[in-house]
Amino acid sequence: MLNKYENLIKLYYKKKNIEDEYIKRIENPSTFITDLKINPIKRENKILDKEYNLFYVNLIEHTLLQQEIFENSIKITSLSNPNEFPQIAITEIVNKILSNELYKTNKIEGIETVKSEIYSSLKDDKKSNKKSNKLDGIIKKYKDIMEENFKDIQHIDNLSTFRKIYDEMFEDFEKSGNYKLDGKYFRKDIVKIINSVGKTIHIGINGEEAIEKNMEDLIQFMNKKDIPFLVKASISHFFFEYIHPFYDGNGRFGRYLLSLYLARKLDILTAFSVSYSISKNLDDYYKSFVEVEDVNNFGEITFFVENVLETIKKGQEMIIELLNDSIMKFNHSREIFEEITKDLSEKEKVILFIYLQNYLFNDYDEVTNIELTIIIGNFNQQSITQQNITQQTINKYTQELEKKGYLVKVNQRPLTYTLSEKITDKL
Repeated sequence: MLNKYENLIKLYYKKKNIEDEYIKRIENPSTFITDLKINPIKRENKILDKEYNLFYVNLIEHTLLQQEIFENSIKITSLSNPNEFPQIAITEIVNKILSNELYKTNKIEGIETVKSEIYSSLKDDKKSNKKSNKLDGIIKKYKDIMEENFKDIQHIDNLSTFRKIYDEMFEDFEKSGNYKLDGKYFRKDIVKIINSVGKTIHIGINGEEAIEKNMEDLIQFMNKKDIPFLVKASISHFFFEYIHPFYDGNGRFGRYLLSLYLARKLDILTAFSVSYSISKNLDDYYKSFVEVEDVNNFGEITFFVENVLETIKKGQEMIIELLNDSIMKFNHSREIFEEITKDLSEKEKVILFIYLQNYLFNDYDEVTNIELTIIIGNFNQQSITQQNITQQTINKYTQELEKKGYLVKVNQRPLTYTLSEKITDKL
């Protein structure tokens, strides 16, 4: 993307005087020098007698990128509003995107999960007989984002909040392995990240006291008001992973924090595209971390910020494409559906319309009659809600629609139907 402004590491290999260039950059009026400090890495070792402040050069290309991100967020909000989709369709699309995001954030860390199980956990978290899932804590935190239930952590202003979030996310993981923490808030011992060929590419900050000091610096930076929020979010994302305050779960925790921030500042679907987008360009994502710590980079974080901004934008573009495709599919199917069901009563059409939305947008399961009763009970349909909608009433309607050939029973307990081929063959 950048034609003239080059990475200091590249200039080093071009035999340029990078120390002079470094001075020019930090003295540039458009440069933002943070109070966040790192020890660089050289030949797999952290150089403790060198310390650089992270600095960011505000490039016009990045301003344009941020503008694109804002415009994409407006577009996403417009495409996902109730005027484009009925509520059930929107809910299923959001659940699908979130299931994929949760799948990807775990897959990046080498943790294999099943999308259908994640989806079931998203739907079934209130059931008393819900099957336990090791990912329940992580799923709950993302579900809180979806429901905009994040008042308690809107402003992280102390170390205990980080630990509280960690415990909630990894409660079922902490029972074993590297998730157990031996410090008051964080780890005490050292951690290293080794790549696939056995090379050390990152060494976390060593010592509980040093970790706490750097996390406090991060909190102060996160609450600054004098830096554009997307740049601040990108730098915060790097510095959290640089500190690596936990033995395990740092990547998922860091991506969760980024998603939480984007949900508050932009929109929920942008927030739920982060891990998916990262997974599509994982090598570049990791490389951008490594380059910031390189001794010949002098703490410049400009290109890391660019990588995060590009990642957010690409995730948004995926969401916009999905929403546009979904709108086209829905509008096309609705026209056919209205023609097929023109001889049915309004009540029967309302019920079948729910099955249509589920058929189009739910890849994992069918609507049970119990769920159907709840959905219709919540509808603002005067012809329906003026009467008492009981389970018995719904069962009579679905039984009648089965007799007419519109529904097919797929399960007796719980009673469950799906659209028949009379409808699906024409969609």
